[in-house]
Amino acid sequence: MKKILLGLFILGTLGMAQSNYEVYVKSGVKISQSEVDRDSKEIENIVNKMINDYETRDKKIMLEKFRAITLRETKNDDDYKNFNAKDKEFYDKMNEIMVNEMMISLAKTAKYVPKSILFTSKNIAKVEITEIVPNFDNISNTDFDRAIKKAGVTDEEMNNLEHISDLSNQKKERFFKYLSEEIKKELSETTEENRSLEFKKVSGKWQTKDKLYDLPESD
Repeated sequence: MKKILLGLFILGTLGMAQSNYEVYVKSGVKISQSEVDRDSKEIENIVNKMINDYETRDKKIMLEKFRAITLRETKNDDDYKNFNAKDKEFYDKMNEIMVNEMMISLAKTAKYVPKSILFTSKNIAKVEITEIVPNFDNISNTDFDRAIKKAGVTDEEMNNLEHISDLSNQKKERFFKYLSEEIKKELSETTEENRSLEFKKVSGKWQTKDKLYDLPESD
């Protein structure tokens, strides 16, 4: 699951404001201040459009794809296929809770934060951007264990359970409630990764072949 999350769903939520980054010119590069001001603004507008395209068009697609992929991966697991109907129902609800909390966290906290524009030549510039995403590394079996204990399931009950769906309905509902709380708490922490977009001026216009994100391929 972690690979799917980190590989497909790096999301952004902020526009690129001039005050969010510094503009630099590499030593020895001959470029006037008016050119720097003009070109940095043009680059800013391009990045703004990239982020806006995500916000207004691609964000919903990516989140729904995220839901479909993660739930499908669970159902394709060999252990899951061997569960009885009651156990599958239990794990389906558990995974739905986890995915919902992940989607909420991605929608609320993930973002791009532009840091700087560096003109390495008159016609080449690099935009440094920090990607901020929920820290999915925090999700572990410990969350499950804590939720089980908070739900009042004893060690003896767990040791004697052949199927976790055999828990009482009351304890199962408490477990789902506490699992949601544990996942939400873990996802309140974020992790950061820096990336760079290279821009080139071609025929007087700035452009880049780099992307802020990749849309998942259709099934």
